Amino acid sequence: MRIEFTGRHAEIPPEIKRLAERKLEKLARVLPGGIIRAHVIVTTDKHRQIAEVSVHSKRLDLTAAEASSDLGASLSAVIDKLTRGAQRQVGKWRTTRKRGGPDRTRPRPPEEQPPELGPRVIRSRRFPVKPMTLDEAALEVGNSPEGFLVFRDAVTERVSVLYKRKDGNLGLIEPEA
Repeated sequence: MRIEFTGRHAEIPPEIKRLAERKLEKLARVLPGGIIRAHVIVTTDKHRQIAEVSVHSKRLDLTAAEASSDLGASLSAVIDKLTRGAQRQVGKWRTTRKRGGPDRTRPRPPEEQPPELGPRVIRSRRFPVKPMTLDEAALEVGNSPEGFLVFRDAVTERVSVLYKRKDGNLGLIEPEA
């Protein structure tokens, strides 16, 4: 990690440099891949001490600024801001990866929701419909965790469903005509 310090209208004391390095090391633990470079800008303006920090990592660039009457407090506050922003972004990456993409199933606000007309159909997954005999389908249902199987009957060429019943037997659903 390369840290650059810039003082505008002020010299940067060594204790502020050490504070910045220590805080940036903690921030580097939050970011995947760490920090490539950071730029700390300290400005003195009459009674205000302004700290501005830009952090560049592999996947994320963050910038924040904070002003107060104490330079150490400004620097601590700005790096805390950056840490919260990094944690929020990393959390978004993790939830997006778990879900398999951006959240498109977010519930609508109450004024946009259609009136309830009964139970909704929620598609969970697609199943390939393989041609097989009833005996092959029965073996496959016994090995599957779903408890059912959609298959094409090799004799009649019709799509059928074979499922496990609560009594331990297998049920067969065949279409008419």
